[in-house]
Formats: sequence, structure tokens, C-alpha cells
Amino acid sequence: MATDSEASGPDEPLSHDELSEVLAEATGTTPEEIERGAEAIEIEPPEDAEVVTE
Repeated sequence: MATDSEASGPDEPLSHDELSEVLAEATGTTPEEIERGAEAIEIEPPEDAEVVTE
């Protein structure tokens, strides 16, 4: 079964939902479990990320 991301080509970024589906399939979980896990580790959007230089 082709996902929307496969139909749009490899150069198109995955949507949030598509990424959850891909990760769930790869890990044998559900997209909902992936979402709960992401919320639990408090992943911030890239535009809100703190820039750290060493």
C-alpha cells in the first residue's frame, strides 16, 4: 500500500501524521503511541529550538 508520501515522491517532506505512521510501522506500534511518546519527551518545533554553540 502506497502512502501519500510515497505517491508524492522521495523529495517531499513527510507531514506530521505521515511521519507518525512510518515510525509506528517500523517499530510495531500505533501512530497514537508514537504521538504519546513524542509528547512525553517534549519535542519542540524547530523554530522554537534553542541554538547551542560549543
